[in-house]
Amino acid sequence: MIVIVFFLFAIAAGVGAVAYAMSYNGLVTARQKVSDAWAVVDAELERRHKLIPGLVNAIRATAAHEQRLLLDLIEADRRAAATEHSAAKRSDPEADLEAAARAVVALRVAYPALNSQRNFLELQHELAMTEDRIGAARRFHNIKVAELNRRIQAVPGNLIAGRHAIVQADYFGSDSPR
Repeated sequence: MIVIVFFLFAIAAGVGAVAYAMSYNGLVTARQKVSDAWAVVDAELERRHKLIPGLVNAIRATAAHEQRLLLDLIEADRRAAATEHSAAKRSDPEADLEAAARAVVALRVAYPALNSQRNFLELQHELAMTEDRIGAARRFHNIKVAELNRRIQAVPGNLIAGRHAIVQADYFGSDSPR
């Protein structure tokens, strides 16, 4: 009888250990997916930062009396680029930069001469493509954050996450749930 109880206890302990390991590995995998998704967002944000100076230079000569918009764009770019590279810290400065860039690109309507500048049109196209890629990367990142956070909040993930200091991740952008 003792042998059977010991055998059943060993099976239960083995199943528990396997379940614990699987849950821990699932949390680690989810955390890594968030990190990978953030790397894509961060790369696209850096791409946008590299496009801004060229856009400013292309507009500066044509729309010289729109210096306030250009200065706002430069300042928003500087603030966003100087911000810590985390989703929580970059959401607001990057949203400000996006708004400033849209205001500058909208100058195309007020200054038809910009439509004839090939450099401006190419930069505007690149910026639009980059904004689309940032949006797609943001959505993917936020999906992965939601998956990780759900695992951390559910049993047994909450017990395992607490024991191994796996914390919830931050969403990026204004369209993120809180």
